[in-house]
Amino acid sequence: MIQVADDLIQSRSKGTSKNVVQYRAKGESASSLPEITVDDLIYKTRSAFVIPEYKLIFFTFPKVACSEWKRMFMRINGNPNWCLIRGFNAHDPQKNKIKVLKDYEPEIATAMMTSPLWTKAAIFREPKERVLSAFLDKAVKEDYYVKQCCNNLTDEKAKEKCIQNEKKFESFLYFVTEYPVECFNVHWEPQIAKIDSKWWPFLDIIGYQDNLQEDAQSILKQLYSSRDEIKGRSAWERYGVTGWGASNACENRTHSFLEENSSSHKLDTGSHLLEWYTPETEKIVEDKWAIEWSQERVKFKKVKLFPDHS
Repeated sequence: MIQVADDLIQSRSKGTSKNVVQYRAKGESASSLPEITVDDLIYKTRSAFVIPEYKLIFFTFPKVACSEWKRMFMRINGNPNWCLIRGFNAHDPQKNKIKVLKDYEPEIATAMMTSPLWTKAAIFREPKERVLSAFLDKAVKEDYYVKQCCNNLTDEKAKEKCIQNEKKFESFLYFVTEYPVECFNVHWEPQIAKIDSKWWPFLDIIGYQDNLQEDAQSILKQLYSSRDEIKGRSAWERYGVTGWGASNACENRTHSFLEENSSSHKLDTGSHLLEWYTPETEKIVEDKWAIEWSQERVKFKKVKLFPDHS
């Protein structure tokens, strides 16, 4: 914590960041830069991961390779369990031991988010693919949706209908949208809704799931550590090039990061869109997840499965 604070104090005396320039262009002064409060979405959720050695803040979202990113951060942090797949929950904060913004005082978290020395990055997934992926993984493949949604309904008829139709995409969309409290879950929560509007100008890198390998490599190639014994070696060269094969042990994993996704729940959702979507369900997702297309900095590929709805 002291090292992080020292780095941030130093960074505030080293000129003007591109983010401050953006704000000044809009008539804002450096003194009016936003501050993190305990009510900020990026602070109160566990989505903003902090990697101090590489001065990285990375925003993860369920169904957007978040398991693999957490394993990458565990590896960077020296957690020996980073390569364990089965029988190890990489999402458990007590096990992955990855810091998030909430682990720091708001003043320190603010300094990290506004510092030009820190990289803020996120990778997003096309919403129609992501919603379908959540359904296929959590409702068709598992009974997670029944436990996290159907069983929470107090109306017995609605609960019965929800359970009976658990593997029907239209039913899934109906219940997770019509019962937003009982059926709230991060796996189908909109990605855009997890970042406060005031922090969007501070994202340095925005990548996309459909270009995942290239964008991930690009991010890691921009990160360097002053603690690395090999000067000038990027995080990609140090941790991304090898070690990501299918083996459950750390040895002989020769693939690069995300080249071979060893996650046990990988689903090729993109090729299944027309198998599951109908004009009606496409409209439901476009309407109920409309916020996903509202952020001008996030430019999803255009996915239109059916002609415009009348």
